[in-house]
Amino acid sequence: MSAIGGIFNFDNGPVDDDLVRVLASQLAKRGPDSGGNVRLDSLAMVYRAFNTTRESHNERQPLVSSRGQILCWDGRLDNREELITNLGEELRDDRSDADIVMAAYMKWGFDCLSRIIGTFAFSLWDPASRSLLLARDIIGAHDLYYQRNEKRVIWASDLRVLLDLSGIELEVDDEYIAAYLTRLPDPWQTPFKNFEAVPPAHAVVFTENSVVLRRFWALNPKREIRYKTDAEYEEHFRHLFTQAVKCCLRSDRPVWSDLSGGLDSSSIVCMADHLIKNGEAQAPMLETVSGIRDESKSSNELKFIKAVEERIGRQGHHVPESLFPVLSQQRTESSIMPNVLDIFGAYHEEVNRLMEERGARVRLCGNGGDEILNSSPDPGAELGDLLVAGNMLKLHRRLRTWSFQQKKPYVKLLWDDALQPMLPRKLRVMLRAGPVKRLPGWFNPEFVKRMDLRDRMLGPNDVFGFRWPSQRMQAIGFLSAMKEVAAGYCRIFQNTEIRLPLLHQPLIEFMQTIPCEQRTRPGETRSLQRRALRDLLPPEILKRKGKGNPIEAIFRAGYREYPRLHSVLSDSYAARFGYVDQAALMASFQRLRHGDKRAIEVFRIIPLEFWLRSLERLRIAGQNRCRCNGSAGIATGSGMTKAFLRRNAQNRQRSGPANPSSEKTTL
Repeated sequence: MSAIGGIFNFDNGPVDDDLVRVLASQLAKRGPDSGGNVRLDSLAMVYRAFNTTRESHNERQPLVSSRGQILCWDGRLDNREELITNLGEELRDDRSDADIVMAAYMKWGFDCLSRIIGTFAFSLWDPASRSLLLARDIIGAHDLYYQRNEKRVIWASDLRVLLDLSGIELEVDDEYIAAYLTRLPDPWQTPFKNFEAVPPAHAVVFTENSVVLRRFWALNPKREIRYKTDAEYEEHFRHLFTQAVKCCLRSDRPVWSDLSGGLDSSSIVCMADHLIKNGEAQAPMLETVSGIRDESKSSNELKFIKAVEERIGRQGHHVPESLFPVLSQQRTESSIMPNVLDIFGAYHEEVNRLMEERGARVRLCGNGGDEILNSSPDPGAELGDLLVAGNMLKLHRRLRTWSFQQKKPYVKLLWDDALQPMLPRKLRVMLRAGPVKRLPGWFNPEFVKRMDLRDRMLGPNDVFGFRWPSQRMQAIGFLSAMKEVAAGYCRIFQNTEIRLPLLHQPLIEFMQTIPCEQRTRPGETRSLQRRALRDLLPPEILKRKGKGNPIEAIFRAGYREYPRLHSVLSDSYAARFGYVDQAALMASFQRLRHGDKRAIEVFRIIPLEFWLRSLERLRIAGQNRCRCNGSAGIATGSGMTKAFLRRNAQNRQRSGPANPSSEKTTL
C-alpha cells in the first residue's frame, strides 16, 4: 500500500516546512518506490509510492489537474474499463488509477465516489471550494487517519506517523478499549482520544469553517434478486466470484494467497490458479502460504491444504507451529494498538519475511467469507422471516426440520433463534439473551456499567433500514466483517498489500439481495458457494462440514507460556486502568490452564496487557530523554514520547477503579 499524508491550516497560514519534511520522511518507510510533495501556502500534500500494478509505475503523485485540484490516491481501481468508457474524451491519454479518479472527480464531483469500485484511501484538494476531501473505501481496506483542532488538520495513512507529528499529549480512549474487549472497535475509532480514522464508505470534507461527514455508499434495502432456479443463482455467484478474484490478481509480480484448508481460502486459491493458467489474470504466478499446526492434532489442517496443493499442482510455503509457536512472542516495542493477532505474531512476521525475501507485494486473504457467505448453520434468518410474515404453518414445518438437523429442542429453537433476535436490544440485555450471556466475568463491574458492555456484546445495529430479519442479519454480518478489516490488525504485520476477494463490492451487494435459503440450508452451510464452485474445488474441501479451529493450539500455547503470562497478569495494567477485576482475571486464567474453553476470552486481554505496558515504557523513556536534552519533547516523535498515561498514575494512588473519561466525539 502506498502512503499519503498532508497538512491543512484553516486560517490560511503557511504550513511549517519542518513538519512537511518529517511527514515525508516517515511516510517514505511505507512507500519506497517514488513520490513527491505539493505545497501551497496553507496546504501540503505528500505521496510515497508502493507499486503493485503495471499502471502504478506510470503514476506521478500528488497529481495536479488542469483546474488546480490535487489528488493523493492509495488504492486499486476495479472498474477501470467502465469508468474509462463513461469518462470518454474527458480522460486524457493517461490511464493510471489516479488519473481516472481525478477525471471522475472533475466530471461528477463528490458523486464520483459512488461510481468507484475498488479499495482505496485518498485525499483531494479542491481550490474552487477551498475544501479538503478525505475518503475511504467501503470496507476500510486502506488506512486513513486524521487529527484536527481549531487551527489545522493533519492526516496520514500511518497512525504512528500521525501520532509523532501531532505533538499533542496522548490519552488512551476507553471507548476504543471497551469495543476491543467485547466485539471490535468501530471503524472510525483509534486507541487514542482526538485521533480518528475516516469511516469506510464515507468522506470527511474539511473547509476553513466546517467539517462534514458524508456517506457515499450503502446497502440498498429495496433491491432484491429473485431467480426461478438454483442454477441461475449459481451462475451469477460464479461470475461475481471470478471477477472478484481476477481484480485482486491485478499485479505485475507473483501474488501470494493464504491457504488454511478452509472453504474460503481454498476457493480463492483454486480460482486464482485457474485464471492465471488460462491467461485471464495480470499476475504472472500464484504462491500459497499456510500455517501448519503440527503440534496440535485437532487444529491441524494439513490434509486439506495438501488436497488444494495437489489440485493446483504446486506446493506452497508451510510455516509450522513447532518453529513459530502461538504466543511465543509479544512485541516489546511500542505497538500502535492492542492487536488480537499478536497471539499469532511469530507466524505473521515469518510470512512477511518470506514475502519480502521473494519480492512479493500482494497477499490474498479469505477474510469476510464467514459473514458474507454464511459459515454458520443459523436458522434464525429463515425462521425470523417466517415469523414476521405470519406464515405460522411453514414456520412450524421449518422449526421441525431445523430442530431435527441441529438436534435442538423445538421450543428452545423457537425462543433462541426466532423470538429472541426480534426483541428490542434493551430487553435482550435485561434477559442476558444471546451474546450477552457470554460477557466474561473478569470485567470490572464499574467498567461494564459505564461503557455499557452488555449492549456492545450484541454487535452492530443495521444502519441501512432492512425490513426482513434475514436481510438485517446479512447486513450486520457485513458490518462485522467491515469492522474487522478496518481495524487493520493484519496490516500492522505486513509490508504488503492485503486483498480480500470475498469483500468485493458487487459480491457483497449480490449476497445481500438473494433469498436467505440460497445462502444456507439445513445441514449445508455456505450452500450457494458450494454449489457454484463444485467443479473447481477438491472433493475433500467441497464436502467439509465445518472448518479448522485453532483452539487446541491456543490452549497448548497457554499451558506452555503459563509461567511467563502469569507473572505479567498477576499485576495487570488492564486492572490498574479499571478495565478488569484482578482476582477474577487470575481465576479465569487458572481455569484456562486446565483447558476450560469458557475461559478462551482471556486471550484477548494478553495483547491489551502488553500494549499498555509498551506505552508505559514509552512514557518513561520520553521523560528520561526530555531530562537529557532539557526539552519538553522530541522533535521527530513528540507525540509518542510525551507522558500520556495519566490515568495509570492516578490508579496507583488508590485502590478504586479509574475515573470515567470523556467519550470520544465523532462527527
